[in-house]
Amino acid sequence: MNQSPICDRIHATLLKKKQSNLFRKCSEYLPSDAIDFSTNSYLSLHTNIEIAESARKLAQNRFHGNCASRIISSESSLFEELESEIASWEHADAALVFNSGYAANTGIIQALCSRDTVVFCDRLNHASIMDGITLSRAKLVRYMHNDMSDLEKKLFASNAKEKIIITDTVFSMDGDCVKLSSICNLAKKFNCMVMVDEAHATGIFGKTGAGITEELGLENKIDIRMGTLSKSVAGLGGYFAGSAEIRDYLVNCSRSLIYSTALPHAALAWNLAAIRHIRSHPQMGKELLFKAQQLRTALHEKGFDVMKSDSQIIPCKTGDESSALSLSAFLKKNNIIVPAIRPPTVPANTARIRLSVHSAITDEHIELLVDAIKKWRTSSEI
Repeated sequence: MNQSPICDRIHATLLKKKQSNLFRKCSEYLPSDAIDFSTNSYLSLHTNIEIAESARKLAQNRFHGNCASRIISSESSLFEELESEIASWEHADAALVFNSGYAANTGIIQALCSRDTVVFCDRLNHASIMDGITLSRAKLVRYMHNDMSDLEKKLFASNAKEKIIITDTVFSMDGDCVKLSSICNLAKKFNCMVMVDEAHATGIFGKTGAGITEELGLENKIDIRMGTLSKSVAGLGGYFAGSAEIRDYLVNCSRSLIYSTALPHAALAWNLAAIRHIRSHPQMGKELLFKAQQLRTALHEKGFDVMKSDSQIIPCKTGDESSALSLSAFLKKNNIIVPAIRPPTVPANTARIRLSVHSAITDEHIELLVDAIKKWRTSSEI
């Protein structure tokens, strides 16, 4: 095999990442007795026997793939049932299921925006939003994180005809919530569409767990809601919720939908069973947020920087990459799994561990975690 310039670049890039403590590897299989603060299964539904049994009945022993794009054919009757459930849950006219949250964001934004569109995007939005904007070739205007004054200045300075504000509702690395009411007010003032990514809010916030939009009663002011089926729902996929016309448009123009084989029947069955469970157990989200507040308070009282988190995601900032890696490794030795988060996932000098609080976490787990972090800090100062 020839040693092409591409291979040289690959080698140099990997070497640089290793030297700067930014080299990544796929995570190892977790020991069954480990205390897991890494999962995004916030409601711990992946272990729920009731949902598993409901999903098994819905799946009817059909565990093979769908074998084609939904535009070509479908092996499952559950798409319509799942999308109807999501639309009802989100108080929307229609819904559309994608293969992942990433596919939903890239597919929605690529189809929705064009060269004539200006996208106003929070600086800490998820990478899938940024990739969707790149694919759409729209003009990107980034505003300071959750800074409504900066957003208003940038909206005022734009004379574009097509404008859209896109934001996460719960930011995946900082764990803080969007100022959604203020965004809706600005959107009305400057005649903008609004799209929200509810990936880390779904199942937790809102009267029935539909997210921050439902929590604030803003369903009629948000044009496009995107959510995921792989976090609180503990399944697979992502979705759009909004008007029937936009759904029709996405079916005709969203490349990640058109050119991907559809989700398998079994995944749809799990998603449907899990959403029904969440809707009938709305207290789960409130209980989880109370548990997260307990951990946040415990860390703050011990002098750790948990930033502005007000969700089930709690960062514990170390600042530099080597400290984040050291803390993560120390916790792992103590049978506690917490990932180190480094640039480019987060801005420079904000490396951290990211704690995902979930329903299976107990008071004892929280105590063990806080004690272990204290021991790491003491050993690091020696």
